[in-house]
Amino acid sequence: LAGRISMDRAHAKDVQALRASLASWLGVRVVVDELFAVGNAAIAPVDTAQAQEIIDLIERAILDEPSASLTEGNIIKSGWSEQLDRYREVKNNFDRVLDRYLDEERTKTHIPNLKIRYNRNIGYYIEISRGKLSPVPEHFILRRALVNGDRYTTERLQELEDELVNAEQNIVEEEQRLFIHIRDKLKTYNRFLFAVSAEIAFLDAAASFAHAALLHKWSCPTVDDSTAFSITKGRHPVVEACLPSGEFVPNDAQFESGKTFALVTGPNMAGKSTYLRQNALIALLAQTGSFVPAEQAHIGIIDRIFCRVGASDNLARGESTFLVEMSETAYILRSATARSLVIMDEVGRGTSTADGLAIARAVSEHLLNALHCKTFFATHYHELTRLPHPACKLLCLEVLEREGTVVFLKKIREGASTASYGIHVARLAGVPESVITRARTLLAEGAAAAPLPASEATQRMPPKPAPAAGGLFSGEELIIDELLSLDSDSTTPLAALALLSRWQKALTGGQ
Repeated sequence: LAGRISMDRAHAKDVQALRASLASWLGVRVVVDELFAVGNAAIAPVDTAQAQEIIDLIERAILDEPSASLTEGNIIKSGWSEQLDRYREVKNNFDRVLDRYLDEERTKTHIPNLKIRYNRNIGYYIEISRGKLSPVPEHFILRRALVNGDRYTTERLQELEDELVNAEQNIVEEEQRLFIHIRDKLKTYNRFLFAVSAEIAFLDAAASFAHAALLHKWSCPTVDDSTAFSITKGRHPVVEACLPSGEFVPNDAQFESGKTFALVTGPNMAGKSTYLRQNALIALLAQTGSFVPAEQAHIGIIDRIFCRVGASDNLARGESTFLVEMSETAYILRSATARSLVIMDEVGRGTSTADGLAIARAVSEHLLNALHCKTFFATHYHELTRLPHPACKLLCLEVLEREGTVVFLKKIREGASTASYGIHVARLAGVPESVITRARTLLAEGAAAAPLPASEATQRMPPKPAPAAGGLFSGEELIIDELLSLDSDSTTPLAALALLSRWQKALTGGQ
């Protein structure tokens, strides 16, 4: 509201809203003053006398239910302006105005039977009967002479008639002028209004945090200048609020000494994304001074929280889903510091398996070796779990397989997941049973990952991988995976020789 006033965009309803909000704030101020009395210095003292001045000004000048348009009138209260009141009197009680004027003329001219009449042709006029013509004063202007009397007008009567004709327009213009003057007066209180706005915003946030903490049984976190990150029985505040009471499964999140990277694996729909997001939200709430949805939390100061989750594109700018994902990943890798918190979900999924795995591995290594920031990294690339970095810890979501069905327990434990159960999720989504059956057959036979025919395999030979020395994972593991998935029956001798040569160079570092 203060911003609209300062930009000359506020109308009368905005001004009344300002009055109402300031009146409410004065009531809140009583409670705030009690908090100050016990030593609370979170809010700078604000002079409440100026609020009362604004309230008094608006109450005296602006109608309780004013028009929102400056071109319709119905804004200013009666009694605020003598000129406006006179215009309204002319418009609403013109007969009374004429009666007062007629009494004045009778007194001055001593003609008791003066009458003011109206004619459509000549408008308002003063009529004097023929027997009383001798004392007609000089300021009377003859309009028409008749047998029984004459009709006159005066400059004052013409002014009153003009005021009546223009009364509506005069009222609107006068109210507009008065309102702009009042709004300009309110501008002088802008610094005070902005200070009140800041205080109300602070109180609103603090009260909302307190309400949420009491309603959902949040706990007070420990926030200090350390690099600690420990959450006991953390919960996602939004997901928990949407579920029936007691259904949300809480989970711990801890980075022990020397650990900075949590690699989270597990099936689709098991809760990886929820786990990543709840930890980021708990950290955010703790940094802002709120209680957190956890049994206990100890979190050091975090400078920024980076998030790479979900899938979206920007086709209007020619950006595919994968390009958007890589752009966000690039921003994180160039901006994060050792004090940052990073959550990344399914990095590399928008391209081929080989490319995606390579990107996911390289991103993981950069986070571990260069940035050293706290990171939760969820992935379906189980190859990433084989040779963990010393600073990497493995987490997975528990799954219960029973009588051909899969139950997601939503519980985090240390270790690595062995399967993604994508076919099970596809069945839950309603994929036709014939497709599900075929997918299971292909998965059992390993045919789903079979290479292309020889002619295409030769044309699409993957590029030579970079040496893996000193990296997170060894090149031997990738070569073994490629060898196990090779279809020897469809590979030509020339293609086999090319593969052997490439593997040899990869293992010897290109020597």
